[in-house]
Amino acid sequence: MRRFFVVLKKELKEMLTWQTLAPILVIMVIYSFLGRVINQEQKKQSAPQPMTIVDFDRSQTSQMLAGILTKANFKVTTITEGVVDDIVRKVASEKGTAVLVIPQGFEAGIQAQHPQKVQTYTIMRNFSLLGMNGTFRFDAALSAMNEYIGDMYIKAGAPGLDPATVRHAISAQSFVTVGTTSAEANPQEIVSVVMQQTMVIPIVLTLVIILASQMIAASIAGEKENKTLETLLSTPVARGALVTAKMMASGIVALVSAAAYMVGMKSYMGSLIGGTGGTSAAVGQAIQKLGLVLDLRGYVLLGLSVFMGIMVALSIAVILGAFAEDLKSVQFAIMPLIMIVLLPYLITMFIDINTASPVLKWLIYAIPFSHPFLAAQFIFAHNFTMVVAGIIYQFALFLVLATVAARIFSTDRILTMKLNTARRGLRAGGWTLQREGISWRIRRK
Repeated sequence: MRRFFVVLKKELKEMLTWQTLAPILVIMVIYSFLGRVINQEQKKQSAPQPMTIVDFDRSQTSQMLAGILTKANFKVTTITEGVVDDIVRKVASEKGTAVLVIPQGFEAGIQAQHPQKVQTYTIMRNFSLLGMNGTFRFDAALSAMNEYIGDMYIKAGAPGLDPATVRHAISAQSFVTVGTTSAEANPQEIVSVVMQQTMVIPIVLTLVIILASQMIAASIAGEKENKTLETLLSTPVARGALVTAKMMASGIVALVSAAAYMVGMKSYMGSLIGGTGGTSAAVGQAIQKLGLVLDLRGYVLLGLSVFMGIMVALSIAVILGAFAEDLKSVQFAIMPLIMIVLLPYLITMFIDINTASPVLKWLIYAIPFSHPFLAAQFIFAHNFTMVVAGIIYQFALFLVLATVAARIFSTDRILTMKLNTARRGLRAGGWTLQREGISWRIRRK
């Protein structure tokens, strides 16, 4: 039993090092920060959302509906005249969330106990989980309006009244607005289809980045462990060429993986919007009209953003891999990279980038891997400028990191760089070298 505890103590000493404990502590801090950020964003979403009512009826009943929407946590602005399309475009440009159009004769129809139809425009700018919160709140408000009208009917006690009319006195002709384009569709169905696309992209991209980074870091660590790196560096090939070759090889493999993913994604989205898949033909037509599909330009921009994200990750992996002594230490070496990749993925999944605070917004943009995660959302929102700016930023950062990696390989320090460096301390009467729990005493003459 004593021998068992000796071995256990030895294994714990090897595992409980600052290389293993530091990432755990950093992850704890990051997730604490992430929890506070999401909590703040939830508070923003719970605040009253701006909504515009176009009241062509100008009746007491329509005014009561505005009061119901106020109770449903909307900040209501009422307009009584104008062209609906122009009003929707103006509200969209002013960061509004929804437009409700009440037609003329609404109150008269309600009093005659005839079902009335209103028009609803849901304005979408972001496809994160929190960004979709207002969509479902609008449906809840419509249910509250139906309940109100139903109560009016019930109180009137009209004999022979159809119960369906009581429960559904108001039916909505729903529209979804993206940019300056509106299409008749159920907002929840549009959200469901779009989120299936935008949530799959970050998941697959995260896996591709992590696997490609592990591959190139393991290649460098394996060469150091097998003592073949010295031979490779002694060949008549420029050190910069060696780094370029390693990154190009890993980049090609990652590019093939990304290309396979893009082909599969194209087939997947085609099945979603083709009318024979998970959505109806009407929803498919609405998605096409709103531009919530990736055309050739969208695929090119998304592919470039994904590829540049992979190349930035590879350049970071080369630098971190230079510090790994063997294959066992590769996991600890690239742990910072994994955390950097996961952080924007988790943030962009839940947070609406358009309503985030300026500090948080610039923090997200500063992380290079945020841009591939946000690319699909920006493309669907027709914000191509942000996608191009992200690609340029990633390319510039890649050049800087690739230069640093080439500098590391251009010297012989690549052979001695380690995570567990020997510590040298001056003690009375000599030098003491400490490594892996073993001390050597060197006396000075």
